Amino acid sequence: MKKYHTYRLGGNRVRGPNIQKTDAGLKKRNSRRAKTKLYRLIATNFRRDDLRIDLTYANPEPTAEEAKNRIRKFIRDLRKKYKKKNAELKYIYVTEHVRHRVHHHVLINDCGISRSEINDCWPWAKFNYRSFRYFDGSPEDCMRLAEYFVKETDEEIRNENAVQKIRWVPSKNLKQPNVKKVTIYARKWKDNPTPKKGYQIVKVESGYTADGFPYQFYRMYKVNERNVWPITQSRVPKKRKECTVKQARDKPRRRA
Repeated sequence: MKKYHTYRLGGNRVRGPNIQKTDAGLKKRNSRRAKTKLYRLIATNFRRDDLRIDLTYANPEPTAEEAKNRIRKFIRDLRKKYKKKNAELKYIYVTEHVRHRVHHHVLINDCGISRSEINDCWPWAKFNYRSFRYFDGSPEDCMRLAEYFVKETDEEIRNENAVQKIRWVPSKNLKQPNVKKVTIYARKWKDNPTPKKGYQIVKVESGYTADGFPYQFYRMYKVNERNVWPITQSRVPKKRKECTVKQARDKPRRRA
């Protein structure tokens, strides 16, 4: 849930052509919006125990065009293995090439495929202990992964020699997040929002934008709904036990 003041004052306007270079402030806002968009996409399509894979290259390092063709071949070969298991491959991947050796970060859904089967689709390097990890699936992990992917591509998309000209490459079968926007006419909102019935609020962030407008952001978990988010018992608020005045008076006290 995100609450903010509208920027659309003065009616609808047609955007003009790009004339000047993007300033640092706008780059930061674009990056923040990209993180939010990717976070929603990951949260909608991927669950706990899906797979995070880092694809690297042994020497010699491939050219940009070779790297682009190899990651596409990897996806094609992996899709064939999924079909043999009567499963449909879903993925998001990013490619970094500017600051480091060319490599790819991939998030895929799990269908019971093994690490060795995935490595068979990538003959250019062997997986090490950091190349193959399980996705936690929590909202926090979705945001961490979105921030990491966007950070990796912040410089990449602005470089003419980049392998990947867009921030991330998603599979076409991903579900798009259902984002609802509601206009509310009010001077302010509650500092401590009330959760919907059956939900719990875990984190509330409040502050001001670079333009001085207030905002509020928080996440709500569906209580005991494992198919939505893996909520551990420690996250579920515990009810405090009530006792009478006599019980409180008779309860033994700890000595200092």
